[in-house]
Amino acid sequence: MKFIYHAPESSSDSRYDFHWEVLREILETTAAKYGSYEMNPSIFMTEDRQISEIQKKHPSLTVMIRETDQQMEKILIPVRIPIDRNLLGYRVFLIKDSFQKHFDKWNSLEDLKQVPLGQGQGWGDIKILENAGFKVLTEIYYDDLFKHLSTGRYLAFPRGISEVHKELETFQKLYPHLTIEKKFLVYYPLPTYFWFQSSSEGKAMAHRVEEGFRILLKNGAYQKIFDKYYAASLAKLKLRKRQLIKLENPYLPATVPFKEKELWYDPFKD
Repeated sequence: MKFIYHAPESSSDSRYDFHWEVLREILETTAAKYGSYEMNPSIFMTEDRQISEIQKKHPSLTVMIRETDQQMEKILIPVRIPIDRNLLGYRVFLIKDSFQKHFDKWNSLEDLKQVPLGQGQGWGDIKILENAGFKVLTEIYYDDLFKHLSTGRYLAFPRGISEVHKELETFQKLYPHLTIEKKFLVYYPLPTYFWFQSSSEGKAMAHRVEEGFRILLKNGAYQKIFDKYYAASLAKLKLRKRQLIKLENPYLPATVPFKEKELWYDPFKD
């Protein structure tokens, strides 16, 4: 099986290192049953292009990571296990340090809606934020989001709690006034899956990945990878002390496995 995955959007983009390590461990775990595999990156593609490419008869992309929604489940085959336990659905804001004083005075969703937000073009949570009443400005290139946050094109950039420290470490060298906002934690359910082409080959790949993923969850291998990437970062954010703001995600399909509680991260219980 040839797993061609989407490459990082830039040399600074490490958002999916964890996800691809989980996939590689899945494939190693299932090799005795399913045989050998290849895992190679594609050329750079925007998220919109990834969806288009994976549907082609001879695709140059055979696996992708993406948030689920009703439309995605009509065109592709998902493995319905949130890869990062929905860490991506918990958001803190990257801001300029001088802007913290405004957040300190605010206490509600209505207050936060005053803040124009930055997002990448085609990202799945744009419509969630817009549905909640936020003004969202988009960039084609990932690195430009940090650049234009520093110049004030938008005043905050919502980042998953799994991403934000690594990004700050990388981009604060270029934009030293960037920081993590200290008060708020925004939540919306945003389960991120592995996706495959709606074909016999895609179905076989998805079946292998789900079987292997379940094995990793049971034998503790998944938790070891999760802790390696995220335990220290999550502790630094002091999530339980933050004010939680919940947003709806009306675009979720009915197939989301909310009843499998062990698949979901809850900072107020874990």
